[in-house]
Amino acid sequence: MTATQTATGEPATERPRVEPYSAIVVALLVAGFDVWMLATIPVQPAAILVAASTVSYVAWLATTYRHPVRSRRIVALYLCCVAFQLVHMAEEYTGGFPHEVVELFSSPRGWSERDFLLTFVFGFGALWCLAGAGALFQVRVANYMLWFYALGAGLINAISHFVFPVLSGWEYFPGLYTATGHLILSVALIVLLVREYRQVRAAAVA
Repeated sequence: MTATQTATGEPATERPRVEPYSAIVVALLVAGFDVWMLATIPVQPAAILVAASTVSYVAWLATTYRHPVRSRRIVALYLCCVAFQLVHMAEEYTGGFPHEVVELFSSPRGWSERDFLLTFVFGFGALWCLAGAGALFQVRVANYMLWFYALGAGLINAISHFVFPVLSGWEYFPGLYTATGHLILSVALIVLLVREYRQVRAAAVA
């Protein structure tokens, strides 16, 4: 039996090798982003972002890093998620989300609406759009951003918006009204991402 044959004498299916550079670049960017967040905004929301970016990285490596998304349906849903993210952040901005977070956790570190807009609305807004374009061409780094929305900006963010009102004494907290939409869209995106990955993996093994 040769190295390219199975025990039954059939040719073995070699698992294609994947370039490691995208994973390294994203790991460095995620680490830099996490350090920046921990150093500039209140610790509690920074910790949520660190958890979200890390979990998303693990999910990406386990799924669409090896088999980038090909379905236009997934990209279309992701772009709908991005559009809803802007609506969600409009609610946060008009309700003074950064100020309310500082007050909720009695944080000694300030967080201005200007910094919130520049980073999470305009900065991330540009990245979300670029990721959608990259996903159309199976760019691996872009696929990380799909997972970062699904698990981070979507799922974990939505759950945190249900927790904040409890911590504030059952009072309204900016972003609460649109959190349910985030939860629904993120779960739908996760389901499609996992489903396509399983289908592609099964086809590769067959």
